Amino acid sequence: MASHPGQQKRHSAEESPVAWDPIRRDLEEDNDWYRDLVEHSQDLLCVHDLEGRLLSVNPVPARLLGYTVEEILRTPMRDLIDPQFREQFDAYLREVARTGESHGLMAVLTRSGERRIWEYHNTLRTEGVERPIVRGIAHDVTEQVRASKALRASNEQLLQTARERERMLGDLTLFRTLLDQSNDAIQVVDPETLRFLDVNERACVELGYSREELLSMSVLDIDTDPSEGMRAEVEKRLRESGFIIMERVQRRKNGTTFPVEVNLRKVRLDREYDVALSRNITARKQAEKALRESERRFRAVYERSPMGIALVDSANGRILQVNPKYCEIAGRGEEELVGIDVRSITHPDDVGQTSEQLRQLAAEELASYEMEKRYVRPDGSVRWVKVQVAPMWGEGERGRWHMGLVQDITERKQSEEAIVALVQEVSEARKKLAEEKLYLEQEIDTELGFGEIIGKSKALQAVMGQVGKVAASDATVLLLGETGTGKELVARAIHRLSLRSGSSFIKLNCAAIPSGLLESELFGNEKGAFTGAVNKKIGRLELADKGTLFLDEIGEIPLALQPKLLRVLQDQEFERLGGIHTLKVDFRLIAATNRDLADAVRENEFRSDLYYRLNVFPIRLPPLRERQEDIRLLVEHFVRQFSQRMNKSITSIPKRTVDALMGWEWPGNVRELENFVERSVILTQGSVLVAPLSELKPMTATKEEVVDESLEAAERDHILRALRESHGQIGGPRGAAMRLGLKRTTLQSKLKQLGINPRSTPPEH
Repeated sequence: MASHPGQQKRHSAEESPVAWDPIRRDLEEDNDWYRDLVEHSQDLLCVHDLEGRLLSVNPVPARLLGYTVEEILRTPMRDLIDPQFREQFDAYLREVARTGESHGLMAVLTRSGERRIWEYHNTLRTEGVERPIVRGIAHDVTEQVRASKALRASNEQLLQTARERERMLGDLTLFRTLLDQSNDAIQVVDPETLRFLDVNERACVELGYSREELLSMSVLDIDTDPSEGMRAEVEKRLRESGFIIMERVQRRKNGTTFPVEVNLRKVRLDREYDVALSRNITARKQAEKALRESERRFRAVYERSPMGIALVDSANGRILQVNPKYCEIAGRGEEELVGIDVRSITHPDDVGQTSEQLRQLAAEELASYEMEKRYVRPDGSVRWVKVQVAPMWGEGERGRWHMGLVQDITERKQSEEAIVALVQEVSEARKKLAEEKLYLEQEIDTELGFGEIIGKSKALQAVMGQVGKVAASDATVLLLGETGTGKELVARAIHRLSLRSGSSFIKLNCAAIPSGLLESELFGNEKGAFTGAVNKKIGRLELADKGTLFLDEIGEIPLALQPKLLRVLQDQEFERLGGIHTLKVDFRLIAATNRDLADAVRENEFRSDLYYRLNVFPIRLPPLRERQEDIRLLVEHFVRQFSQRMNKSITSIPKRTVDALMGWEWPGNVRELENFVERSVILTQGSVLVAPLSELKPMTATKEEVVDESLEAAERDHILRALRESHGQIGGPRGAAMRLGLKRTTLQSKLKQLGINPRSTPPEH
């Protein structure tokens, strides 16, 4: 029996003075033998725990894997496993824990990355240990696995060869049948010599040779371009792909040529052949030529068309193709347009109609249609287009796409819009002229009668000097003065001397119109803007466009309306009541008031910003008591005017009358003087003016006077007294309405009811 490697050492122990125990000797020999076996074994002997940590391993397999024992014990077992087998390794640990053993194949990686296949068998030990451990052995079977794979591949190859042989025998039979019955010309060619080895009947008919003649010829004899370069290229392409399709021109026996499409293949039956299937394509070539010519003409029309052309997928609206004119209309390049939804360049207001048309085209509910729509360019500009659409599909096909012919009609639309705007403008102008005519007729009816400014006093001349300076400009003028001083006449004089004299002079008395209607009178209103607005009304601002607007008694404008007037003065634009469109106006403003606007601003009865905007060029008109030298001229003027109107001939005015008139203070100013002269002319029967000078005294009532005791008469007298005390002014803190404790609109209603004209009310003395 062969001894263990450590046997010599154990025999030497017999010479020891210690008694030798035979049983112990045998155990030590067995342990040494087992240790040698483990240390020198090339199989992997290891112990690990259930977490996959190595506890011990023999050295030889560790070295084969590229590690020392210490290194491999520090490396988790899972890191040694091929990544493709790591899930299998996790399952192995679970199986060992569950069943107590496991075996199988596992792929392990060496330190250099080489993949090795190990067959393993491991068991679980739980007795006599503090925690469960796994003991196992693994054998490297990489070479056996490789050999097994090679054997299987070899068997597959042998089987494939047998099948190929069987197929080849079938191919020979099939090839012969194809050669005899094919309608195409078939030529079997030797790839080395290019000589014909076989041909079918169709090839003989096409080329005009007999079979025997062709078998004595080569491919080069019938090819019209048998160059060596072509032959080398064909051979190269055949080697790369096994078959090629090419077009050649072949020569018949009678010398004529014809085009053929050659399907050339390498076929290996009992040996390798070049088999050429040729088909006469003369008719196809002629058709292709005609098609190319047709396509050339169509392309020329398509590219140079004055109309945009777009092919669109009816199902989703995506653009498939466009011509240059369409790109020009859309303002985008072809690469930007192809592939996008045509609705993405359509104006939002036209997208709904476009979507409905696409739906109907896709559902074949429409054969064609025509519409006008808008495209939005990248720069935000809008182009109007006329689109004529027709589906593009053959008989029996479902409609999937359509062609649109697109014509840019922006200029036409702009012309139409310009015509509409012009018609609207003409209509507005006609309506404005009608409004101006009505307004001017009303003005003529209510004109005070002053044909011109009468007077030569220094005070009046100073005013006219200011008028001459400011008239040529467009500056806002504020006329200040008592009631009846002729502020409107001065305003008209400024207009006549200005550059706007050829346009309208529009006036509005802010105190004579109820506050609820003042905004409509000034700004105008749309139909239905408020109850009673049954028609559109053009306001005084529009009527004054390019001309002059005179706002009399501007101090009576309600506070709520003042910001709107300020905006017009600053921006020269406004909206009608109930309107949504901003209107531009160009007018010059002349305002007049008998109030102290500075006091009104301090008392918060007038906006300061509006006051400063109005007070650009203030002109104060002197009262008649400051220009007494003008009274005689005014009396003579009024006498002539009223005499002519009443068909009377008054040629003389007594000096006593003139002196009395010049001595009176005229609190009602020129308007009071005018009314007095008118009464005088009415009372005069001859040629000498008879004036009721007795009226030129204070009009205070006394208890001795006989008065009408009726309620209406008392109310009338009370109102007349208030009007005299306020110098004919109705609204405002010093007006008659405030004195009577009434609203301005209520007082105006009573004045109308009682037939009282505040302008002609005699002043209080």
